Amino acid sequence: MIQPYLILAASTGLAGLLYRRYQQVIHDTKHQREFEREKRRIAKESRGQNELRARLTLEEQSSKIQDSLAKVSMFLRKADMYYAREDWNETEKYLVQALALDEHNIKAYRLLGLTYLQQGEWKKAELIYQQLIEMEPTEASHYGNLGLALYYSEKYETAREAYEAAITRDSKKPSRYISLGQVCLRLGDHTAAIKSFQHAVQLDKRNIEYLLALAEALEETGDSDAALKTYEKILDISPYNEAVRDRVFVIKNAKHQPDNPA
Repeated sequence: MIQPYLILAASTGLAGLLYRRYQQVIHDTKHQREFEREKRRIAKESRGQNELRARLTLEEQSSKIQDSLAKVSMFLRKADMYYAREDWNETEKYLVQALALDEHNIKAYRLLGLTYLQQGEWKKAELIYQQLIEMEPTEASHYGNLGLALYYSEKYETAREAYEAAITRDSKKPSRYISLGQVCLRLGDHTAAIKSFQHAVQLDKRNIEYLLALAEALEETGDSDAALKTYEKILDISPYNEAVRDRVFVIKNAKHQPDNPA
């Protein structure tokens, strides 16, 4: 027979063990919660630090961009100033510096192209306007200026294509027809040249330069009647133009030469 005090001792020992285990579970659970809480706190601080670093980096980048834009603006102002003074070397220097900081700056490319045309740097101008055409393919002036650079480089076929492209994009500027006509004359296409000069005169009927280009082209092809009429239109506008009066005299005099026997 088991004695009651043994049963009590046994039950008391088991209860103590269970209680200690319970206390351990409570302790472990509390520790786990504290651990998770600390982990979340550290993660939050880490995110905050990362966000702070990212914000600082963004602010630094923004500051650098603003500084670069300020320098580009300053270089462009100086380039404009020197361009107005026709100091092409200084203009080019500041434009190159602007493009070093902003390689897609349209204004810098446009002014650099004009600077090279003023300097007679035809190859450089050609490269600049080819670049501008890639950047602004619908801008007619880029094709016209490319045509000018090609014309003086004696690349008449491609110059003609460039001027035709300019006219396709903007047909309201008479000087482009004059330029196209001059290229056509170089290529020996007098018919196309006369047509181009006629377009220019239609757009600006009192422009003596355009009328003179047309008259001379007509005279070169032997169409003296049309040339005479065009010269006379010039005299209506500028009656004392001695060079044109001489041409009128020559044409009229040639019409009334005696028919000498052979």
